[in-house]
Amino acid sequence: MKQAGLAVLGVLAALLGSPAAGQQAVDSGAPNWNGVWVRVGSINWDPTLPQGELDHPDLTPEYQARYDRGIQSMAAGRPLNDPTAACVPPGMPRVMNMVYPMEIFQRPGQVAIFAEWQSQVRRIYTDGRGHPSDLDPTYNGHSTGHWEGKDLVADTIGLRGDMMLTMNGLGLSDALRVKERFHQVDADTLTDTITLEDPKALRKPWTVVKTFRRSPQTQIMEYVCEENNRNPIRPDGSTGVVLSGQRGQ
Repeated sequence: MKQAGLAVLGVLAALLGSPAAGQQAVDSGAPNWNGVWVRVGSINWDPTLPQGELDHPDLTPEYQARYDRGIQSMAAGRPLNDPTAACVPPGMPRVMNMVYPMEIFQRPGQVAIFAEWQSQVRRIYTDGRGHPSDLDPTYNGHSTGHWEGKDLVADTIGLRGDMMLTMNGLGLSDALRVKERFHQVDADTLTDTITLEDPKALRKPWTVVKTFRRSPQTQIMEYVCEENNRNPIRPDGSTGVVLSGQRGQ
């Protein structure tokens, strides 16, 4: 009976086009990155810098002035609006800093990245499609990609211009374009070389490398910010803190 049951499951899997258990399908010739990955190094964009040390690209005067205001406000103990404090998504490319783990799901034509942070999902289409001509700006934008050998090369546009790259007020514009090259260093190490291009906010492209380690023992947890959020945005745009028993601080 057991063998018959397994045979039936095998037939159903074939009819549905499902891969065998544990062998999720990927693009032909592509490496298999299915699984959970965790960030290596600090959450600075340059992960080799100590936590809290500032790192940022070469900004245009307008965006440098915005950034300076954010740094000054933070030093004064009133950090400016970090949208994630109001439970909105971090958006691209900030989500790739992966404060929490990410899980990669692959199938022919698509690589999907599920971030535990804000339960965000990125879909990188590898089926040859281009970017739509009428994109509405979104938090994660529209990502297309192709394989160059074992590397995944991705291109993302259509991003909102009101997001922050860091919690200390580093913002970019709606002209931002994010280029990535994912490269598997060894069986359990993946790098993402991220290049930011933004003619409004950046004097020149900025490239950083994020590193992730495969972590089979890690599971993605449910992330709900809206419930019991203790960091409301004040009317002046700064981030507040609600302690136990307090409201509206």
